[in-house]
Amino acid sequence: MPMIDLTLPEDALDERARHDLLDELTRALLRWEGVGEGNPMGDAVTWGVVHPVAPGDWHVAHAPAPADQPRYRVLVTVPEGALDDPKKEGLVAELTRKVLEAEGSPIDLANALRVWVFVNEVPDGHWGGAGRIFRLRDIAKMVMGDAEAVLEDTAKRLEQPVGA
Repeated sequence: MPMIDLTLPEDALDERARHDLLDELTRALLRWEGVGEGNPMGDAVTWGVVHPVAPGDWHVAHAPAPADQPRYRVLVTVPEGALDDPKKEGLVAELTRKVLEAEGSPIDLANALRVWVFVNEVPDGHWGGAGRIFRLRDIAKMVMGDAEAVLEDTAKRLEQPVGA
């Protein structure tokens, strides 16, 4: 159940390019998590949101960022334990490259410093959805083979009165 939030200046990429980029970022995240592409349940529970920022509202230090040097913030939220350190390193590098490719900029240090990727890990037992807590084992079970059992259990939990 990973999530990606992409924040960028609204004039950095056109709307189609923003959404194509978000699609590429979520596909890369699923690969790094080991879910792979073409997994209907993995796709269904992977969300992405684009947050365009008005010109002048993105500041570097104490002044608006130069328009010719857009900045990008990619927030990746995953269950704790879904990515080990080497996978996080690979994910951050790939997402940075994908942002720069979408922008049409050279992939070099100066440009890479304009892309920040944050991997936020939600502690096990703190990921809620569909009216229940999903643990990493539940999420893995759901996207890697036994979604029916997890969804059936979820439906039963929703039927129970609160506090039961």
